[in-house]
Amino acid sequence: MPLRIIIDGYNFIRQSPTLRPYDEEDLARGREKLIGMLSSYRMLKPNPMTVVFDGWNAGTGTEHHSREKGIDIVYSKKGEKADEVIKRLVLQSREELIVVTSDGE
Repeated sequence: MPLRIIIDGYNFIRQSPTLRPYDEEDLARGREKLIGMLSSYRMLKPNPMTVVFDGWNAGTGTEHHSREKGIDIVYSKKGEKADEVIKRLVLQSREELIVVTSDGE
């Protein structure tokens, strides 16, 4: 069974010197660059990936799921942080996982 990688999207972007300027310019551009970077990585290592973005401040009342360039994307609902979604995904998963975040949660 392949190893799934779960990434705290905005956390990763804001910790990356390469991605941070795009995020500061435009939030959507930062997300787009991250997905592009991860897609390139998947060509080398075809692990399944899930990126979770906070909808904490500006999200909708429901969690939103999509798939782009072979990567599962989750936007948390308004009032819920990406950390909570990631915890839930970890508890529900039967796969081996790596979680990428610099949060202490």
